[in-house]
Amino acid sequence: MKRIKIFLGGYITYTNAQNLNCRAIAQHLNKSRFDVYALQTHFGKNENFDINTFNCFMPFYVSKHFGFLWGILSCDVAYLPKHIDTPFWVLKLSNLLKKPIFTTIEGNVVDRGKANLIDLFGNEFLVQKYFKYFDKIFAITKHLSKQSNQLVTIDNNPLFLGVNYDSFTLNKIKTELKQIVFVGGIIKRKRVEEVVELAKHFSALSFVIVGEGVQREQLENTSPENVEFLGKLPHKEIREVFKKSDLHFLPSRSEGFPKVILEAASAGIPSMVYKDYGASDWMRDKYNGFIISDFDQAISLVKELVKKPELLEKTSKNAKTLAKSYDWKVLIKDWEKVIVELVDEKL
Repeated sequence: MKRIKIFLGGYITYTNAQNLNCRAIAQHLNKSRFDVYALQTHFGKNENFDINTFNCFMPFYVSKHFGFLWGILSCDVAYLPKHIDTPFWVLKLSNLLKKPIFTTIEGNVVDRGKANLIDLFGNEFLVQKYFKYFDKIFAITKHLSKQSNQLVTIDNNPLFLGVNYDSFTLNKIKTELKQIVFVGGIIKRKRVEEVVELAKHFSALSFVIVGEGVQREQLENTSPENVEFLGKLPHKEIREVFKKSDLHFLPSRSEGFPKVILEAASAGIPSMVYKDYGASDWMRDKYNGFIISDFDQAISLVKELVKKPELLEKTSKNAKTLAKSYDWKVLIKDWEKVIVELVDEKL
């Protein structure tokens, strides 16, 4: 059977959510059925993969166009997740050559007051103009798939993103709350100030903040002694932080399905998240994670976990089960099905 050529429009050697997803998809696709094409960057850490790659040379803003052209001309079907970074002409060329293209929606489309596609693109016209070229648009959660409207037509069935579960399997089940961790950008949308505020209520606990952003200096200067800022770390070092952490707190109220929740869960660390972005679609409160409504509830929950270590132990065990259900080894079958169907529809 002829192998399908799939182009993944991400830079697999540079750390970024969409890039890491493309990297994982490239690693897990069945190489007996698919020939994989993807981009690398001259400023990332280049590695040898069993796939075809185009190294975007200096100057990057020029060479990336050659990379996308190479990918579209080479492929039978393309996954293009980087909505702002993907040149608009790539979409037009794909349609002209009758190459099916698909993408994923990883956040809000139109919700005002939250990070959304309209703000990302600048206006509604540009959103509609961009997404009309795609053969399929998938959301990454059931909650996000309900956003289909006149601007973006989203498939009813989500296309879930996964985690490399095996990277964290050596971590032990958490049995006592000693350290709370946050991993992500230290920016306004992530509301990292709530992590600092929570630390002020629990001087006996340690709080670790992993990441960089414009608010770091301000928050670091106003943080109590039990908060440690580690900056941006490679995945290997984040795994070491997870070994010492017992609860993950993500105070953002505008997300899709953050990869860090699955990575923490793989390490046996349950997450405490707000209910605003549909966490109940994939998490059961006080079973494999914690879903809260406001900051006061966060304080109450931490108090409860300190007093009831058995609750932490239960959610830790079940968090690992949650993560395993989102292992790329499991989810890749859904991606392969989508790819095959898109190619068959064009025949």
